[in-house]
Amino acid sequence: MDPRMPSTDGGDGAAVLSEVDTHANGRRPSRALYVYTGATIVAGLAALGWASLSYPIWPTISLTQAGGSEGILLGLVFWIALGLLGGTRVQHMHGHGVLTFHLPFIIAATALGGPVAGGWVAMISTLEARELHEVPWYGVLANHSAMALAAVLAGVVFDLAQNGPLATVTDPVHLALLIAIVLATVVITGVSVGLALGTVLLRDGLTMREASRVYDASYRTTSASEVVLGWTLALAYGTIGWWAALICATLVLVIWQGYDARYDASHDPMTGLLSRSGFDARLEEILVGVRRGAGRAALLAIDLDGFKAINDTYGHGAGDDVIREVGIRLRDSIRLTDAAVRRGGDEFGVLLAGISDAAAGEMLAWKIWTALCLPIETDRGLVTVGASIGVVIIERGSRVPSIDRLHALADHEMYTVKEARNGGGVRVRQPGDAAPALRSA
Repeated sequence: MDPRMPSTDGGDGAAVLSEVDTHANGRRPSRALYVYTGATIVAGLAALGWASLSYPIWPTISLTQAGGSEGILLGLVFWIALGLLGGTRVQHMHGHGVLTFHLPFIIAATALGGPVAGGWVAMISTLEARELHEVPWYGVLANHSAMALAAVLAGVVFDLAQNGPLATVTDPVHLALLIAIVLATVVITGVSVGLALGTVLLRDGLTMREASRVYDASYRTTSASEVVLGWTLALAYGTIGWWAALICATLVLVIWQGYDARYDASHDPMTGLLSRSGFDARLEEILVGVRRGAGRAALLAIDLDGFKAINDTYGHGAGDDVIREVGIRLRDSIRLTDAAVRRGGDEFGVLLAGISDAAAGEMLAWKIWTALCLPIETDRGLVTVGASIGVVIIERGSRVPSIDRLHALADHEMYTVKEARNGGGVRVRQPGDAAPALRSA
C-alpha cells in the first residue's frame, strides 16, 4: 500500500477536549472518543443544572460584600470578566501543555460563590477566541463542560468541608478552612486533568505512560501557580474587599508581560513554531526518556521544494504566506505530545514523541508530507510547494546519539531525498542502519 495517504481534517491539539485528525497509527478518531466527549458534555451540563437548582449563590461574592441579588450579580460579572481576560491570553506551547489564566478566577468564584458561581464562571470564562475557528463546536462545549463539572464538584466538597459535619468538630475553625481548600484543590485539578488525560489517551492513541508526559514540569509549575493565585484572590476578596482581588489580578498582567518575553524568545515570530533552542530543549527531554527505556521517538528534518521559485516569481510576500501556512499545517498535523520548529528560511523540523514503532513514525511523516504538498493560498493566488523529509527513528535500547548528531542524521536523509527524487518524499533511517558519511556544516 502506498504510504502517502491523504491527510484528514481535524481540530486543534491544544484544547482539552477537542478532536484532532488522526491517532498515532494514522486512523481517524475512534467512536469511543466521541462517546467520551458526549458523556463529558452531559455530565458537565447536568452538574451545572443540578447545582443551580440545589444551591444558592452565596452572598459573599458581591462588589459591595453587603449581599443581595444585585451584589451577587455584579460579583459574578466581575469574576467572569476577569476569566474572559485570562482566556484571551491562552498560549500554545506544543508538547508542553497549554498555559491558561482563567483557572484562578474559577477557583476564586467557587470559593466565594459556591458550586453555582464556580460552575457558571467556569463555563463562561473559558471562552477563547481561537475556539471560534480552530475547535469543533462539540469540542468547545466539552472543554467548558469539563471545567464546569470540576468547579461544581469542588464547590460541593468545599461547602461540606467548611460548613458540614467536619467544621463542627474542627478546632480551630481555620483548620476547617484549610482542609476545605486542600480538598477543593484536589477535586478541581483531579477532575479537570483526569478528563483531559482520558481525551489524550483516546484521541492520540497513547499509552498511559506516554500520555502522562503531556503534563510536564512546565505545565505542572504553571498549574500550581494558578491554583495558588486563585486561593489568594478568594482570600483577598473575602477578607479585604473586591478591590484587593482586583489588585491581585492586575499583578497577573505584570506577570504576563514577562511571560510574553520568554515566549517570544523560544518561538519563531512568523509561524509561532518553536525556535531552535526551544525545540532542542524539548528534544533533550525526550532523549532522557528514551535512554531510560521509555519508548521510541522520531526526528524529522523538512525542507520545502520549489520555495525559491515562488519567491523569485511572486515576490517575498507570497513566500511569507507560504511559510506561515506551512507553520499552521505542521501544527495541525502533529499530536499534543509532539513539537515543531522552524529552523530558518524554508527549513523545518518535527519531533514525534511516543511512537509505537518505526512504521508509525513513517506514517506520520507521510501525513505531514501530504499536508505540505496541498495548494497554498497567497496574496498572488494559489501556489504549490513540495517537501523533502528525512526521518531518524530514536529507539530504546539503542545507543542514542547527541542532539547535534541526530540533526545531522535527519539532514542527511532529507538531502538524500532531495537529490534523488524530483517530487520530494520521505526517507527513514532505522536505528540499525550503518552510519553515513555526513555533510559538513
